Amino acid sequence: MTHTEEERGELRLRKVVVLIFIISQLFLSGCWDQRLLKSSRLVYSTAFDLGGNDSKVEGTVIIRDFKGGVPTNLEVNAEGYSIRDLRINLENRISGNLEQSKNQVYLLGEDLAKEDIYDFMDIFFRDPKNSISSKVAVTKGTAGDYLRKLSMNNVLISEFIIESIASSESQSKVPKVNMQTICTVMFDEGKDFMLPLFKMKEQEIIQDGTALFSGRRMTGELTDEESTILLIMTKQEGKVARFVSKVNADKQPNIQNYISYNLMNTKVKMRILSNTPGNIRVGLHLKADIDVAEYPPNQLFTKKEIKRLNKEIEGDLTSRIEDSIKKIQEANSDLFGVGRELIAFHPKEWNRMNWREEYPTIHFETNVQAEITGNGIIN
Repeated sequence: MTHTEEERGELRLRKVVVLIFIISQLFLSGCWDQRLLKSSRLVYSTAFDLGGNDSKVEGTVIIRDFKGGVPTNLEVNAEGYSIRDLRINLENRISGNLEQSKNQVYLLGEDLAKEDIYDFMDIFFRDPKNSISSKVAVTKGTAGDYLRKLSMNNVLISEFIIESIASSESQSKVPKVNMQTICTVMFDEGKDFMLPLFKMKEQEIIQDGTALFSGRRMTGELTDEESTILLIMTKQEGKVARFVSKVNADKQPNIQNYISYNLMNTKVKMRILSNTPGNIRVGLHLKADIDVAEYPPNQLFTKKEIKRLNKEIEGDLTSRIEDSIKKIQEANSDLFGVGRELIAFHPKEWNRMNWREEYPTIHFETNVQAEITGNGIIN
């Protein structure tokens, strides 16, 4: 083959490649389900409440708007007989379509949370355009008031709530949950869940405790301290878990009666001791290291004092666990998933009982083993 024939061969190959490229474009028609952002209004926060006559749902959404290049909050609210009807009524009040894919948090008013919350979430699991990684929280009182309050202060609402929840998750005050994770538990008859709880105190919005759920309804609440110890016992703690225990009775000033510490390297074991209906017993064992953060008497250099403090802290933690368990049993909220253990390993006994009637009566036996292993840089 001559040099000229080689050039002709390359030219023919190039023509074939170009032809294939042109033909392929005929079959690439682009995305058939495109959504133009310029015609959408992005929703970043949503609040749901029961309407005034309880037959309607009231919704409040916060849309990110810009004035002079500065992000601001645009509040829109409406009512509807269903979430879809509510959304239609909200869209009638704005220009463009509501776009929920960027929604970061859903707030549920207390009254609504005491109903079956799945009824208000069903639409979000059916529509793939909705964000199910959004955080979910409960508010004392009307959820819409919380968005309106923050809107008045010109705070970027979604960021404020998300950062508050993230901080509480890190400090083991609330569990790391979102709409997707709670959906799984909502349909598990052997386990329940809790959500972050927001309250309004002296015109300030704060995260304060958790809302307990039995099945799909809110039935009680816990303080931050109670939530922390239960998050540890259910292996859901965050980066730190801080406690303050009273270990002395008569020292002056009063600050010397308390020790502040972090629980580290926690290990929890749960065991079904008795599976007999009417006499179910559950064993809980906690083993943890104690890192002392503050102890004004500064007597951590003697083995006798350390041993005494270990006992005092173990007693305090045991009382906290028992008191918290009493509250979740009163709320009929199976946070430990005892029912799930019975379903998996004792199905015959499970089928013989009504778990919602049985759970409040089961007996928990708690054992705590704690040891001071760190005391900061002071020896």
